[in-house]
Amino acid sequence: MSTKEKKKRMTKKKWITVAAVVAAGILLAVFLLPQFLFRANMQSAAAATRTATVEKGTIETTVVGSGNLAAGDTLNVKLPSGVTVESVLAEAGDTVAEGDTLATLNAASLQNAIVSVQDELTSLDSEIDDAKDDTESDTITSSVGGRVKQLFASEGDNTNSIIDENGSLAVISIDGKMKVTFTPSSTDGLGLGTEVSVALPDGSTETGTVSALSAESCTVTLTDNGPACGSSAAISSGGTELGTGTLEINTPIAILGGTGTIESVDVSLNESINSGDALFTLTEAAVSREYEALLTERAEYEEALRTLLKYAESNSITAESAGTIGEVSVSASGDSSSQTDSSGTQSAASAARAVSALSGGEDSIQLLSAVPAGTDGMIPTDTGTVTELTGVTEVFINNPVTGNTPQSTIMPGNGYTGTISWEPAGTKFEAGMAYAANVTLTAASGYHFASDAAVNVTGAVIENLTVSTESEGNTLSFRAVFAATDTAQNTQQQEQPSAGSESAAQRSTANGSMPSSSSSGSASYSAGSGSSAVSTASSADSSADSSASDSEDSLLQTAFTIQIGDANSLTVSVDELDILTIAQGQEATVVLDALPDNSFHGTVTKVSTSGTAQSGVTTYPVTIMLDDISGSGALAGMNATATISIATSEDVLLIPLDALQEMGSEQFVYIAGDGEEGLGERRVVETGLSDGTNVEITSGLSEGEQVAYTESSSSSESEQMMMQGMGGMGGTPPDDSMGGTLPGGGMGGGPMG
Repeated sequence: MSTKEKKKRMTKKKWITVAAVVAAGILLAVFLLPQFLFRANMQSAAAATRTATVEKGTIETTVVGSGNLAAGDTLNVKLPSGVTVESVLAEAGDTVAEGDTLATLNAASLQNAIVSVQDELTSLDSEIDDAKDDTESDTITSSVGGRVKQLFASEGDNTNSIIDENGSLAVISIDGKMKVTFTPSSTDGLGLGTEVSVALPDGSTETGTVSALSAESCTVTLTDNGPACGSSAAISSGGTELGTGTLEINTPIAILGGTGTIESVDVSLNESINSGDALFTLTEAAVSREYEALLTERAEYEEALRTLLKYAESNSITAESAGTIGEVSVSASGDSSSQTDSSGTQSAASAARAVSALSGGEDSIQLLSAVPAGTDGMIPTDTGTVTELTGVTEVFINNPVTGNTPQSTIMPGNGYTGTISWEPAGTKFEAGMAYAANVTLTAASGYHFASDAAVNVTGAVIENLTVSTESEGNTLSFRAVFAATDTAQNTQQQEQPSAGSESAAQRSTANGSMPSSSSSGSASYSAGSGSSAVSTASSADSSADSSASDSEDSLLQTAFTIQIGDANSLTVSVDELDILTIAQGQEATVVLDALPDNSFHGTVTKVSTSGTAQSGVTTYPVTIMLDDISGSGALAGMNATATISIATSEDVLLIPLDALQEMGSEQFVYIAGDGEEGLGERRVVETGLSDGTNVEITSGLSEGEQVAYTESSSSSESEQMMMQGMGGMGGTPPDDSMGGTLPGGGMGGGPMG
């Protein structure tokens, strides 16, 4: 072998050796690298893993809302409609003392309003006298013929109580049939009209007829003469029992009428009766509904007159309690000469005499005619002449509001009366519909409407105004067209009038007229009610309550609201997802933006079910009363945040929420282990309350045990993918003995359902 060939062979062996070494190195790297990376990641995970001890403690779930403080009580200061306000001396936010003057009133408009109310009371007294002996019928009769199958009332019973308890006083069968519905054991041989045998509890048998049939249900009718309502019946055919059921009246008519105490029951069970037959005789029959309505209306006018007489003493409105002005719903009307010109001025003696009568301890108001003034400088009332009604007459018509009852009367003014009808007609205003009121004003004796007379109705467009011939007692007719009603009524969203805003009921009328107490739906004012010129309401409810009250009683409208006492009421908005967890009596912690270092205790006193929708989210007002706010410096209007306690668990096992893992419907934790990775078993647990930081453990763990978790949810996805990839290259994946999945498991803890 030549030297050249030897060198060539040696070189070849050398390359083979090098290649073998390199190949061995590659194989070793492929085998060892996954183990190295796995251990490195395990060590990294172990270093990031935290542990927590299962400890007992208290956990609470809460709902947070924000709002503004308001005074706990509000006085609603009333002003009868038609009275001219000459000057307003108080503004929203003013602090007032008891007796401070809030507004001055025009003396002539007060006297006109007093006379107007007195006239209305005189008219009401005449109607009451006519209706006082009227009562509801003292017998209850049947409007149909049939058979008495149920009698609930007995002698001495109150009809209302019996109806409330049983749904009716009696039940009449009007078609002569009872029925029984059952599930048939077989429908073989059965069909509509098939006769079957009906066995009754007393052993008797009646023949029945199949009136309805399906595989699951069969109805059989039989005579109502004898079978008792509610008793059981067994149905058979050809000796084969088909099923059992309970007897019912096939076509029942419930007797509901009558109000009073039952003196006698004039029919018996199972008795056949004719239309018009007496069923019950009453004693102490209730007074007629008309009489009750008249008494209610008179009480409203009495209240209005008392208020007018009080204001007439000083021609002003004064504060009856110290506090802060919340809302001002009146404004000065300026010139009031039209009232004096159109109706004359009554002597103050009439008001003084009426006051005297009121203070005498009588239950009702004594009505006194006005005494014309002599030479005391007052303008005497015209007599023997026809007074012209000219200029613009303000006519009060409550604007249509979805669900409200249409106004049915026009309050008589000084010099005219009026009638009203609606197009379209109906007992309630419907949603999304435009309404028009047809009004006719008739001049009273000694008056006539001028040819240039005009009217104004707030919120309406006046059409077809016509004045008949200019003579005493002529008429003025017009049509008032209103905007369409809202498509959905939400009184919680109605805006309250701003301080100093003017509305129809706030402006004086040219003839000193006042709106009818029977009208409803007025949106001119906030409101209130009570036996005097001032009423008290919770401030949290005052806006809604006031609106409702003024709508029902338009004789008195709210002129001012006075917030009295501490600012201890807070209304917060709660999201629709949380509102069903809120209930009266729940406790709350309140923090004011202006006093961040202080917290106040409160209690939920009202949860509204009327929400406000905005941008696809609905919130509901919740009222909280604070019980330790006095002396803190808190003022009405301050921003506040309330944390309402929904549920609390005390002395329960708690772990960090991050330690809780979920997979499907299963919840579990990792127990801290002893190895260098710090991992132990995977344990299923059951949970209770969660506050977003900790979670209650109701089973699966014991006090003192330690759980392992990561503050972040898990190792990163890239690390997991690398581990899987290396495992595919021959690495050894972790087995169960190494603690299973790392804490987190790719799923972070979340709030408990």
